[in-house]
Amino acid sequence: MGLLDLFTGAASQTAAKNNQYAIGTGENQANQSILDGYGQAQNVLAGPALSALGQYYGGAQADIAAGYGNAVDETAMGSQVAQSNLANYYGQAANNVQAGYGSAINTLGQGYNAARTDLTNQFGQAGSDLSSNYGQARSDINSTYGQARSDLGSQYGATQGYLGAATAAYNPLVSGGSGAYSRYMNAIGGNGAAGSAQATQDFTAAPGYQYSLDQALGSVQRSAAARGGLAGGNTTADILNTATGLANQSYQQYVSNLQNGSNFFQTGIQGLSSGLTQQGNASQNYGNALSSLGQSQGGQLSNISTGLGNALASNDQALGMALGNTDTSGANAIANAYTGQGNALGNLSTSLGNALASQNNNEASQVAGLYTGQGNNLGSSLMGQAGATTGVYGNLANSYQNESNAFAGNVNSASNALVTNNNNLAQSQNAAGANILSGILGLAGLGTGSAGSAAGSAAGRGGTVGGGLLSSLGSGLSGLFSL
Repeated sequence: MGLLDLFTGAASQTAAKNNQYAIGTGENQANQSILDGYGQAQNVLAGPALSALGQYYGGAQADIAAGYGNAVDETAMGSQVAQSNLANYYGQAANNVQAGYGSAINTLGQGYNAARTDLTNQFGQAGSDLSSNYGQARSDINSTYGQARSDLGSQYGATQGYLGAATAAYNPLVSGGSGAYSRYMNAIGGNGAAGSAQATQDFTAAPGYQYSLDQALGSVQRSAAARGGLAGGNTTADILNTATGLANQSYQQYVSNLQNGSNFFQTGIQGLSSGLTQQGNASQNYGNALSSLGQSQGGQLSNISTGLGNALASNDQALGMALGNTDTSGANAIANAYTGQGNALGNLSTSLGNALASQNNNEASQVAGLYTGQGNNLGSSLMGQAGATTGVYGNLANSYQNESNAFAGNVNSASNALVTNNNNLAQSQNAAGANILSGILGLAGLGTGSAGSAAGSAAGRGGTVGGGLLSSLGSGLSGLFSL
């Protein structure tokens, strides 16, 4: 190294050239090392690794497809068995429903027919009982009214006997007083001149009149005889006056007596009339009683006939209503049974349809799930294969990257070391030149000694640093080429 190198920069130029050489050499060695490592990694990864991945993933996909195919077949077979079992059980249930409802309908029909028969028999017996009871009532009424008529007849006969006897008691008065009444009517002129003549005749023929007349005339004659004038006119006049006076006096008494006898006749007539009236009233009462009995009997018999007719009509009407209600109830019950049967069968069919639909849906869902699972598993397998392949290539790329990064690191380290060493060497040389220049100029003798000492120290230090840099560069390049 000359003194002029300090001013011409030869040391720096030398260092720069050395640096360029070291960097170029390191890059060439790094590129070659990368190419060699990439080739080896590509041979390993792209060859056996990818082939093994393809085989394993191909076998896995075949196993997945076979397993899912078997699962789909088993699912379909299980669904068919389930549908067959559902159809069989629902068919058996439908048969049981039809049999049960058929038996119920037959039982209902038999029960309602028996009910109709029982109702008809009971209402027929009721009608017979009504007719029998009402017939007995009619017989009892007729018997009772017959006895009442017999009792009335007996009582009427007795009453007529009593009234007849009482009436007959007036017959003597009537028969005894009838002559007095007739003579009384003659005496008072009630029967005309013939009656009056008969009255005179009857008066003179009356008992005691002739005796009284004879006594009166005898008394006159004896009085006249005593006077001695029996044959004289005065005696005749006295006889006439006595006879006339006696006749007048006796006739009035005679009429009075006839009137008294007529009173007996009138009393007898009134008694007979009263008795006959009472007998007539008894007859009328008897007729009224018999009529009342007949009317009452007829009314009661009519009421019984009406009651029997109403009772029989009510019985027949009740029978009709009972039979109608029974028929309606039976029809409703049987209709409800048919409706229930239809609903039950409809519910069974609906349930069967829902169960089959649910089974089909489950089968479809399971198959879809299996195919989805198969697709997912195949997709996962393919994704895994792709991921594994990508991983292989990623590992390969990572291997390249790592080789490049390692080489670049070594090259950078070696280049940096050489550059640093060259730079340090140039600095050392420059420092040495500066020290020499300082010594030449003779700046302060102390400075010369110091510069020489510094230069010697720098030279020694520069050699040491240069040797270290070369040693580091050699080690780095040796490490790179060993890769």
